[in-house]
Amino acid sequence: MEVIFAMSIFHIVYGILGLFGKRNVDEKFKGYEWTKSYMKEMGIGDILIGIPWLILYFAFKQYDPGYWTIFLLIILLALPSLIYIICTERKYNKLLKKD
Repeated sequence: MEVIFAMSIFHIVYGILGLFGKRNVDEKFKGYEWTKSYMKEMGIGDILIGIPWLILYFAFKQYDPGYWTIFLLIILLALPSLIYIICTERKYNKLLKKD
């Protein structure tokens, strides 16, 4: 369970850094006028994955439901963030092709 806590804290901190424009991005996305908004939106995606995992950690800190249950909950809680990140990537890849 401590791994979930560490992963959630990492994603939350990395997401906050993304909101402030201090995120590491691919070279192909650098140098455009929309690069800052790309960093912010990807930061939101990291926060969307970190907060549910942090809640999951605190919900099951004392009670261990089993590995399969935790695994399924991690995947289930990550789906909204993954969908958001995929949509964001598609949006900025279209902008990249357009420029």
